[in-house]
Order: sequence, then structure tokens, then C-alpha cells
Amino acid sequence: MARPQRASDEEIVARIAHHLGSRDWPASSWSLAEVAPAAGLSPAGLVKRFGSRAGLLRALGDHWVTTIPDAPQLPGRPLEELRQFARDGFAAPTAAAAIGGLGDLLADLADDSARAVLREGLERQVRYVALLVEHLALPRTGDPVRAAALLLDALHGGLIRRSAEEDGASPTPDRTIDTFLEWWT
Repeated sequence: MARPQRASDEEIVARIAHHLGSRDWPASSWSLAEVAPAAGLSPAGLVKRFGSRAGLLRALGDHWVTTIPDAPQLPGRPLEELRQFARDGFAAPTAAAAIGGLGDLLADLADDSARAVLREGLERQVRYVALLVEHLALPRTGDPVRAAALLLDALHGGLIRRSAEEDGASPTPDRTIDTFLEWWT
């Protein structure tokens, strides 16, 4: 691991994003004190680098946006890629994890800057998923962008349902995609 003083902001944010993505979510949101060890810095060091928790949150949002592909990554395998994208982004391991993520999302929606990053990320997701849908050559899609938006809405809704249901009855990302494909073909 690079020495923290020499690590770039991007490396620090990637470490924090990895930490947040792999933790068991408690009922409360994350703090600078929690993520500082993952970054290899003190909370004060994070403030020095990012200005505040809000500045770090903005950097995390920007990092998330950059992880959304601009084009298909698995040529000739759009369904496999779509399923992997959905699993990576919409398969909360537990209801507690989904609740934690939704709690952070609600806080983000109250901040204009965070909401702008969310909007940018969602628009980028729609463009990317539309390219995958287009490569699926579904007979009834008409507009791949509208189909992608609908599928993403369903995946987000499934995540919300999983946060409320402990019995596993809510749809997994794979089941959501299967239902989408059944409906469109």
C-alpha cells in the first residue's frame, strides 16, 4: 500500500469506497472516524484533503460515477454484462445493508451537490444499460433508453423491497432482469 501522504485523492477515495461497500451497515451513517483507517489517514487528514465529510461524500459520488462504464465491456455478451452490473449495484447482502444504503441516499438527496452527482450517475447508468439493452435486440423495446430507465427503476425498487423484507421474497437483480426480459419478448 502506498504511504498515505503520497496516496492520491483517487486512491484514498477508492479505499474508502471499498470499505463502505464491504461493511455491515449499522442503522447510522458513516463517519470520518470510521473511514479514516481504511484511507490510511486520520479524520483530520481527511478533512485536510477533502475539506469536510460533505467534500469526501462528493468525492465518493464522483468516484461512483466514474465506475459506470461508457460502453459495453464484454463484447457479444450483453446479457451476462447486464446481470453482472445489476448484481454489483443492486444486490444488497442483507436488509440491514439495504437500509443503510437507503439512509445514506436520503441524506444525499437533501444536499444539492450530492443530488447533482446522483443525477449524473443515474443518467450515466441509463446510457450504459441502454447500450446493453440495444445489444440484446429485444423485439418490443422501441426506445432502448426508455427500456433501460424502466429496468433501472425496477432494480432500485427491488433494492427498496429487500430492505423491508427479511424472508428473501423480494426479487433479486437476476429475477428482476428475467422478468424484464419475459415482459419485453
